[in-house]
Amino acid sequence: MGKEKAARTRHFHNMFEVSSLIQKAIRRRDANLAYYAANELVPKFRNYLWKRLLTVSAEDCFDMITGRIVELRRMDDNHQDNKYIAIAVSTLLNARKNRDADYYACNLLNSRDTADISEYVEEPVKDNTCATKNGHCMFDLAIVLRKAIDNEDDIMAGYAANELIVYYPKFCWKTLIMKAKEMGYPKVEAEIRALSQVGDITKGGLTFLPYAKAITILLKVAKYHTDEFYQTEFVYNDKIDLSQYDNVQYQIPDYVFDCHTYKGKAMKRTKAMFIRDEQAALVPHKVGEYDKASWEHFFWLSENGFYREDYTPHPSKERMKELETGVVQLNLFGE
Repeated sequence: MGKEKAARTRHFHNMFEVSSLIQKAIRRRDANLAYYAANELVPKFRNYLWKRLLTVSAEDCFDMITGRIVELRRMDDNHQDNKYIAIAVSTLLNARKNRDADYYACNLLNSRDTADISEYVEEPVKDNTCATKNGHCMFDLAIVLRKAIDNEDDIMAGYAANELIVYYPKFCWKTLIMKAKEMGYPKVEAEIRALSQVGDITKGGLTFLPYAKAITILLKVAKYHTDEFYQTEFVYNDKIDLSQYDNVQYQIPDYVFDCHTYKGKAMKRTKAMFIRDEQAALVPHKVGEYDKASWEHFFWLSENGFYREDYTPHPSKERMKELETGVVQLNLFGE
């Protein structure tokens, strides 16, 4: 409880509850409470606030909006001006919402059990110096990821990506960026590059969400052979002054207290309730690929574990350094 007592906002709210509030208020397009929550976090938790806004951009938004939030974060880094935070909140409030990336991260971006990749790589290479956690060669998995996206195979794309992320996150991003470039949509490539920067910006936070958002974008573009359904101009109000909330105090609304908060747990609120309620709360909602998909796999993994104990050991430090700094073999992407 020490952290809970120390982490208090401007009006002495629990910081973790206010952090939850800003994301849930944005989902609901509850502008007043979203700006209030942002102003509560600004004095002591500015970096954490930006992390939460980047989370919203990847987890809750339909369009390719992370690049815009990354840009605003950089402006704020340079000027420490609350107007960039207000613009980011306003942009996210007005953004079209769906939770495809969250669904993908929880249900499909997983490789708990070893899969047969021979459908995509006829003669997989056995090379323990660059093996993934389930023993595949990382270069084979790059081929699988690329081809699975082309084939709109979201399950195998999630498997291959997760295999790469766990041991070779930089290589996974390199693969996704090269795939976006290969597909020939410059705006998509720019967004994938922005998503690849989120981990560095948040110092390792949001481990799976940016990957999930990147893959769902690529899968959608591959499915419909266009990126024109994505908006590239975003509506926002640049007249909001967060200081107007300095001397007002609101109560934390009941919708904040879900299974991720102490109060929500005490109230017996479950993950299933959270998924149902937050999906229903999206405003403005844009129909996604997974709106009606089952979450049973996630619930099964939650009960049985997302990982096993018998994975292939990491390659040596020398080999990891060589793989991380080396050039991706171009023949992987040129077929």
